[in-house]
Amino acid sequence: MDEKNVIVPNGEDVLKAKYGKVYRVGMTIPDDDESEREFTYHFKRPSVASYDRYIASAAKAGMVKASRTFMLDAVVEEDRERLIADMEEYPDVSLTIGDKLTELLGLTKTVNLKRL
Repeated sequence: MDEKNVIVPNGEDVLKAKYGKVYRVGMTIPDDDESEREFTYHFKRPSVASYDRYIASAAKAGMVKASRTFMLDAVVEEDRERLIADMEEYPDVSLTIGDKLTELLGLTKTVNLKRL
């Protein structure tokens, strides 16, 4: 695991005390045939305004920009600079992590509708 992505023991307890409910979202991608890179970030519950910006931005500017903005609204300050740097180096991080974050918060693509 990359040193900058190490989770500090008891660090999540500190984040919970500071932000309330905190979500940890992570992913692993291959660096090469022999190693992989892990990305892990912590997010707080986004505001209603953040959801509104996400929906409006997705319609106007596309999913990459919408996911990026949504994640930056919700990421904890302690992970913000690292997230920005990682999204610059690996642009798909915003789509992959953003999709998982919105799913955790209830915005899912799998909704069942059944006429009774």
